[in-house]
Amino acid sequence: MSRSAYFPRNDQQEQATPHHHLQHRISRRSISKHQNADIHRPPRMEILSQILNPEWEIGSSETEDVDMGPIKSYFADPDAITDVSSLQELLFLSTLNEDYAMTAEDYDAQFAKFTHYHETIQQARVFLKPLFDYLLNFEKELTKLSAEMEFLQKRSNALNEQIEDKKQIDLKLTPIVNDLAIPPEIVRSLVNDDITSKWIENLRFISEKKELYEKYANEYGEFKSLVELRKVLELMTLKAVERVRDFIIRKIKLLRVNGISSQVVQKDLLDVREIYPFLQQHNTNLAQELRQAYVYTMRWYYHQSFVKYLYSLERLNTVHVDKIALLGSNDDEYVNNSGFGFLNIYSHSGTASTSSSLSTSKGNGKHTLYQNDYLNLGKRGQIISLEDQTVIIGQIAETSQMTYWLETGFRNFNLALLDNVSVEYLFLSEFFQLSNFEQVNDLFKIVFQPTLSVGINYTRSLIAETYDVYGVLICIRLSQALEYELQHRRVPVLEDYFNLQMITLWPKFQKIIDANCDSMRKVISKSSSFFSSAHSSMGSNSSMPLALTQQFGKLLSGLLNLTTNTVFETEQNEPLSSSIIRLRNDFESVLTKISNNLGKDSRKKELFLYNNYFLILTILNEIEGKLADPEREHFQTLVKAYEPRLPK
Repeated sequence: MSRSAYFPRNDQQEQATPHHHLQHRISRRSISKHQNADIHRPPRMEILSQILNPEWEIGSSETEDVDMGPIKSYFADPDAITDVSSLQELLFLSTLNEDYAMTAEDYDAQFAKFTHYHETIQQARVFLKPLFDYLLNFEKELTKLSAEMEFLQKRSNALNEQIEDKKQIDLKLTPIVNDLAIPPEIVRSLVNDDITSKWIENLRFISEKKELYEKYANEYGEFKSLVELRKVLELMTLKAVERVRDFIIRKIKLLRVNGISSQVVQKDLLDVREIYPFLQQHNTNLAQELRQAYVYTMRWYYHQSFVKYLYSLERLNTVHVDKIALLGSNDDEYVNNSGFGFLNIYSHSGTASTSSSLSTSKGNGKHTLYQNDYLNLGKRGQIISLEDQTVIIGQIAETSQMTYWLETGFRNFNLALLDNVSVEYLFLSEFFQLSNFEQVNDLFKIVFQPTLSVGINYTRSLIAETYDVYGVLICIRLSQALEYELQHRRVPVLEDYFNLQMITLWPKFQKIIDANCDSMRKVISKSSSFFSSAHSSMGSNSSMPLALTQQFGKLLSGLLNLTTNTVFETEQNEPLSSSIIRLRNDFESVLTKISNNLGKDSRKKELFLYNNYFLILTILNEIEGKLADPEREHFQTLVKAYEPRLPK
């Protein structure tokens, strides 16, 4: 730094006092002269060192509170300046330019300035001393803290190693502990909770623990904790068996309560279906006894229920069809009081007014149903393919005032039986875990044998004294449809029952066909006496179709219509096909014998046969079906054979 920065230059003073006329000049003589002037005075270097004491010597006892008085008096003495001999003074003066000389006033000014700086520095030192103390203390604390952190680091490393070791141990031991441990909440749930689908988890827990214990026993042997846990698990198993036994017994007892639905009880059991395999695994004898108790309870339940339902069905107003429905039956009004008659009115629909009546009974009540209503099949066949699978309720059956045919009771009883059998079959298979059909079939026979006997006896009572050929055939078709429904539901256990129903119904159907054939043959004897006494008065009426023909046409139409409502394709060798052929042959034989009583006029005989066959053909033209086609072709051939020739 130049001297001008510390000592401002005065040009006038420079001109007045050139550097070679300096008032005070330092010389070796003056330095040596004043070197020993005052032996008691401290060396100037020491004084200057005290004044310019560095900041890092703050707090030194030697430099605190320096007395500036001697220094001021020393520099104020002009002789002292000329006697300066310190190296610092010499170094300082050597930095000045040669053309510059300082006066005493300049030195005083600079000294005052430095004194001010010194005081400022001293004040700063006073303020900085606490910071300096704090930093010194901080350094000590930092050193201490560093040592502590180093200790903690070593301790942390040791703990990390221990944690890692424990972690490895946990990885190996935790699965084993979890496999062996039995939580207390599982035990409480097993003992106290209700048996529901959630409670079944306790049984799964017991089964899983047994498998795990066997695994560890084979792998590590019977160690002490495993033996103790086995005892706890055995107690839990015994308690579970006890609770399952009580639950099943309670449900079986409910089935004997009046008005309880078996499906409600079965649903409760199916919701916890895993209890029976668990019981069978841990106590086979008890499981078999409970199954037997259930089977015989349901045997009683179904028998009682269907007996009550059958009692209600027997209260229905069922039409009783007797011999009056047979072809050519004796009815005075219908045969014009002679046992034989002609149709006075013929229409395309084949309707004719008759007053022959059938009786319906319910208790002591009597109802009338005309024979014409019976021969017209109408909508009776729709019951075979009825989509509504509901059955009539017992209370409604007992109080209903409507009139029903015999197939109504047959359908309701057997459809209700089918529904219950399906539900019971599925329950036996699912709850008792029976995959073998023979086992399920054996249990089914025990449960339903009395009920099936009731159904067969009911069918026999329905058809015992009836001549309702439609009703019997509809019952056969219903049996076939219900048997098909069994296959659709995959419940084969009831096939034998419906086969037995058809074995009962087909012979009855053929007997009614035989009765109709016999009744038609009786017309021949009536016609002989009728034509011999009234031939001359009949006139042209002798060629009109017989009332018997319309009866036969309606009966044949009804039987053929019932072949189109079957689920399965009707085979040609079915008893219905042979019965229709036999009935048709007897009818043609009767017509031929009757035509022989019309005299020797062949034209009149042919016209008579033509009109009767044409009536049958007209009725058959409205029918479609597998068996209707050959019958229609047969009567078309007869109509063409007897078609009257037009006169020339």
